[in-house]
Amino acid sequence: MESLVFAFQFFTNLPWPGRAAWNEKNAAASLTWLPLTGLAIGLALVVFQLFCQRVGFPRYAPLGGLLLLALDLWVGGGLLLDGFCDSCDGLLSRREKDRALAIMSDSHLGAMGALGLFLALAAKLLLLVELSAGPDFLLALLFYPCWGRWAVAFAAFNFQTAKATGMAYFFKAEQKPARFILPCACVILPLPLLPPYFSLAAVCSAAGLLLLCSRLRERLGGLTGDTYGLASVAAELTFLLFAAVFAGVL
Repeated sequence: MESLVFAFQFFTNLPWPGRAAWNEKNAAASLTWLPLTGLAIGLALVVFQLFCQRVGFPRYAPLGGLLLLALDLWVGGGLLLDGFCDSCDGLLSRREKDRALAIMSDSHLGAMGALGLFLALAAKLLLLVELSAGPDFLLALLFYPCWGRWAVAFAAFNFQTAKATGMAYFFKAEQKPARFILPCACVILPLPLLPPYFSLAAVCSAAGLLLLCSRLRERLGGLTGDTYGLASVAAELTFLLFAAVFAGVL
């Protein structure tokens, strides 16, 4: 279970007893537990939303959405969002493969990364506010972080890395394909218990994720740790978008 501890320590800010060893074995196995880290984030969002409903604060929906967004960022740790920003800097630079990868490896936030960050957060805030008007908002809060973390496992298990070094290679070096079964079970098995349009939103989001990862493979020769973050953010936003459309609130 050391890999489970590794997953929570690396992909969330949640307190966890003990420390997991930093090695390729734990890193590879930790991807199996990613949807569970998303479930923990979702539970935190649901508890916070229920508390706000109980005390009647805030009355202004956009402020409630902003508080949920801040909690999501804090509990999730922001690691995947950082990869999203680096991906925006590299991919939108319109440079050749090697130069784009070098830009993505630079830890400094560039103009495209800042713009992408603003648009992603604004889009998520808008979608959370719109979904809050629907009857299944709590279920959406519970599910979308799981879906976003599953997208990282999907990208890591099904696409080669662009480099033989870096974070993606670190997580994939000792990977076993059978480990992808549990992440899939964590997001597929609950779907019959959720509103039917959640399944439609998940299918549409998964199709978009497949196209994104395929395009990244063509553009970069494979995926990187930063593009795992891009895949996660894209999966969350597309699921929330299609859920809002199918729910009739957008």
